[in-house]
Amino acid sequence: MATTKALLFLGSVFLFCSLIGASRGHGTRRSLLPIPNRGPAIFDVTKFGAVADDKTDNIDAFRAAWGEACKNSTTHAKVLIPAGTFRAAQTMFAGPCTSPKPITVEVMGTVKANTDPSEYVSPEWFTFQDIDGFVLTGKGVFDGQGAASWPFNDCKQTKGNCAPLPSSLKFYKVNNSMVTDITSLNSMQFHFHLHGCSNVSLSNLNITAPGNSPNTDGIHISASDRIKVLNSTIGTGDDCISIGHSTTDISITNITCGPGHGISVGSLGKRPEERSVNGVTVTNCTFLNTTNGARIKTWIGTVPAEAKNITYQDLVMNGVHNPIVIDQSYGSKMLRAPSTSVWKISNIHFRNIKGTTVSNVAVSLECSTRNPCEGVEITDVDLTYAGRLLINTTFASSCFNAKAIFGGILNPPPC
Repeated sequence: MATTKALLFLGSVFLFCSLIGASRGHGTRRSLLPIPNRGPAIFDVTKFGAVADDKTDNIDAFRAAWGEACKNSTTHAKVLIPAGTFRAAQTMFAGPCTSPKPITVEVMGTVKANTDPSEYVSPEWFTFQDIDGFVLTGKGVFDGQGAASWPFNDCKQTKGNCAPLPSSLKFYKVNNSMVTDITSLNSMQFHFHLHGCSNVSLSNLNITAPGNSPNTDGIHISASDRIKVLNSTIGTGDDCISIGHSTTDISITNITCGPGHGISVGSLGKRPEERSVNGVTVTNCTFLNTTNGARIKTWIGTVPAEAKNITYQDLVMNGVHNPIVIDQSYGSKMLRAPSTSVWKISNIHFRNIKGTTVSNVAVSLECSTRNPCEGVEITDVDLTYAGRLLINTTFASSCFNAKAIFGGILNPPPC
């Protein structure tokens, strides 16, 4: 057992050092921090006044511990949230830090959010901001207690007039960092939201919310580059993972998704400031009774941009309603109207996708009349229809304005 723990620790150190060693200059690599040669300085939140009674608001103690670890430690520092149940209001752990890298937050207990939306001045609960060289880890739980807030966040019932509720964990301008082994439970809105981040790895996460919980995306990524998500289980009421605008070099591997709306690129183009998405790879993932599987979605939009170089490969679909989807009329109130999206979709690959679907249209490529999709590859898609075919319906693919290339095993048949 000791040998196994030692190997796991060395593996974690190797992964983190690989992350922080990546340089942004001309593909070279440099070390951003020394490897600690002694144990970290521990900043236990209970030593700063935190109380694990499931009642006390511990945010002042959390901030005090973070401040000491971030600014005043002379060695590698760790903020420890030990076993127990800690209440916490909205807070921010902000850098830049002057203590030696990496700065670690280890959560072993349960942290519960306040349930009154009026107590949040912005749509995040925990924010990690302006940190270079950061680790969030532990076997603990962030419980957003979203059930109390979801009735205020159901955009379908409020006809789009819903204010954004807080995401559980917001990462803003966090670079060369890693998140591992954390559980996020019942977020009010997104579980994890990365924006303006670079070179971040998220692994071994357990993300859970009921299938009917609104807008509870597991991980939303926007305006970020070199993000890796791997070896995690995600079940939510919205996209398991959503890749938003202005992103490059996103890698998603070995995810179990369900319930939820699949792993989506988009939606894109709703706002004029949104820029292109380039380079997304989704591999070795399993979808369990999700509404979608591999999906790309754009609004009609007002400012032209692109979604390109996207690969979905080696996927398993189990009872998925829409396994493969390109939808360039997302958000349109006119059902089945031809898309006139200003976004261009190109160099898209759907490869080696197997399993079962409950939709008679398992491959749906609905592209823009203004910018037809180009270079869409559908290869070795072998899906079995598990629903009930109505009279005069067939198991089929559907293509509009898509320059698609089909090959290998194809079930349903190509367009």
